[in-house]
Amino acid sequence: MSVTLRSITICPIVEKIDSLPINQLTTESVRQALEGLAQVAAWVDSQKLLLTRRLQELAAASPSVIPAQVIASACGVTRSEAQRGVARVSTLDLVPQLETALTSGTVSVAHIDAVTQAMSHLTEPEKQQVAIQGNWINMVASHTTPDNFARAVRRAVQQVHTDSGLTQLEQQRRRTFLRHWVDRDSGMVCLRGEFDPESGLQIVGRLQNAVERLFREGTVNGETRSPDQLRALSLCALVVDTNADSAAPITSAYGRADVSVIIDLKTLQSGIHKHSLVHTGTDIDVPIETIRRIACEAKIIPIVLGNDGIVLDVGRSSRLATRHQRRALESMHITCAMPNCHVPVSQCQPHHIAFWNLGGATDMANLIPLCTEHHRCAHEGGWKLSLNATTRELTVREPGSARIRTAVPESVRVHSSG
Repeated sequence: MSVTLRSITICPIVEKIDSLPINQLTTESVRQALEGLAQVAAWVDSQKLLLTRRLQELAAASPSVIPAQVIASACGVTRSEAQRGVARVSTLDLVPQLETALTSGTVSVAHIDAVTQAMSHLTEPEKQQVAIQGNWINMVASHTTPDNFARAVRRAVQQVHTDSGLTQLEQQRRRTFLRHWVDRDSGMVCLRGEFDPESGLQIVGRLQNAVERLFREGTVNGETRSPDQLRALSLCALVVDTNADSAAPITSAYGRADVSVIIDLKTLQSGIHKHSLVHTGTDIDVPIETIRRIACEAKIIPIVLGNDGIVLDVGRSSRLATRHQRRALESMHITCAMPNCHVPVSQCQPHHIAFWNLGGATDMANLIPLCTEHHRCAHEGGWKLSLNATTRELTVREPGSARIRTAVPESVRVHSSG
């Protein structure tokens, strides 16, 4: 039986498009085929939302269910992309008019994401104030592009901030944020943030001073740079160069950046080989030549590993994992220790396999890195974890499931295979 959307069967549309002689289509035929695909895409998106909403219901009943992880694994997408799908459900729960429009194909998921992004820094009461305008939001979304719609929604959100009791500057300070990620295609580190006018003025002022200094020099390393490149280089200078500005440098207030680069000695000395181990605990890839230069200036803390990649000696244990123990975990684990979890180890917390309050010791044989979600599952979701201290193989048993999963850290597998 064919599934329907707006009384139109989906399967015949797919069959028709699949049988088209693509190389012989006219412009009008291509347009009609794309319209058919848009109908199919609208149905797919609406079904994903229904399934995601069901996952949220299951998660509410059992802390062991992590919707974003299930979606990422099933659909082959990144954790952040899966999280966007979860966020869409929350947005449509607030503005159900958009879900009806999405199902009918009047709006796209890009319109939904625009609302989600605009409301991401609002409190729950503020979100409710925006949701009251659901009919207006739906009307605008149905008659404009996602970009224009995003601007309209942002103006509506700003009006909510203005109507609350706090001053505009106080509201803006509450909305200050900064996030960073690595672009999957280019490998470049990306930053996105918003700052209140007072903080922003100071940041921009220091950037302008640094840009002017670089501009007067004319070139950087003999190359002419665009204004955008000069701003980027100036930001780097302000963060890492104590002479970048006449004002007190950032490094003087917070010290040098604490960055861990895990690399085996052979790779550091001779370059990449078959069993090289190089990672930063993040998604950021750093060239070997750059690591060598950093090593010349850095404080190097050696971590002793056996031939199998297991840390042998780090230091005395304590109630909380020490800095040396954290670095030891980073040397063995590139990501969260859970099977198929790709959260970088730098975003994880050390977890006691045998809980501390039940007598578990803070030593390497009892510690693994877990991301926030899996840390919650281990403590509150009833997940049973066991660790082979010799091989670092982690065994996971989820409540209410006969499935048993195991995982060995990637860096340990590399050492073992060598």
